[in-house]
Amino acid sequence: MLASDPTAHDSINLNCSTRANADLHLLPCSVDHNGPAKTTTYFLPTKQSATTFEAAFRGRQIHGRTVDVPPGYTGHVVESTSGSTHDAFENNTSVRLELLSVEQFTSITVWEHDQLPRPDDEAISALAWTKVAQSIHCD
Repeated sequence: MLASDPTAHDSINLNCSTRANADLHLLPCSVDHNGPAKTTTYFLPTKQSATTFEAAFRGRQIHGRTVDVPPGYTGHVVESTSGSTHDAFENNTSVRLELLSVEQFTSITVWEHDQLPRPDDEAISALAWTKVAQSIHCD
């Protein structure tokens, strides 16, 4: 709960009108661009094994590992349709967040400089939390 008032309710509404099976990459850098990019022209990973890849990005070699979203889950790329929530967080007030799912994915390729991402990489280990959530909410 974000609000200090115990009767206040924060909510998230996810509208799904998506394109399925997006090819999703998590790069070890910041790209100051939101929107489509000609990745098939400029980003050309080469497959090293069933789940590992190598590529060059901005002149540096990077290594990628594809990780599946856990069974029973679907990943979503979302856009906020309710505007900025920054003021609500700053003022500790209730938030109603409206999200639009623009892409769905069943796997993600996580990239690192100089080495393959390890299983304890933040993005990879975050997917393991679904098992923790299942065990907590198990009847």
